Amino acid sequence: MTLTRAVAEDFARRWYAAWNAHDLNAILACYEPTIRHSSPFIKKYNDAIGKGDEPFITGLADLGGYFGRALERNKTLRFEPKELAVGLESVILTYRRHSHDTPPEGELSMEIFFLKIGTDGKARIERSVSHYG
Repeated sequence: MTLTRAVAEDFARRWYAAWNAHDLNAILACYEPTIRHSSPFIKKYNDAIGKGDEPFITGLADLGGYFGRALERNKTLRFEPKELAVGLESVILTYRRHSHDTPPEGELSMEIFFLKIGTDGKARIERSVSHYG
């Protein structure tokens, strides 16, 4: 199946809704079991659990632990969608991240998601790269 704008928009709606609801199961449902995730926050927050040398997270179980800790730390975490760009096999979401550690207007954030489209027609993330302003 081809990545169309409609598939990308459906993915973005599900991803934002899951994060803004702080629903870890719904968040993880947006990712493939073999996910490889990269973020500037990984080293900072994984140092606390002895995994600080890793520049990325691989696999749904480790990603769930990492995201679960993020939700616990950030009770007010909210993503405000701004832009969506669609490529051949990827999307870029641009949003404002609102949290206890951001200015009132939020922090500019962008994520590149390389997607796999399942037999159910839903796009899920195989690889993600996060960028924060």
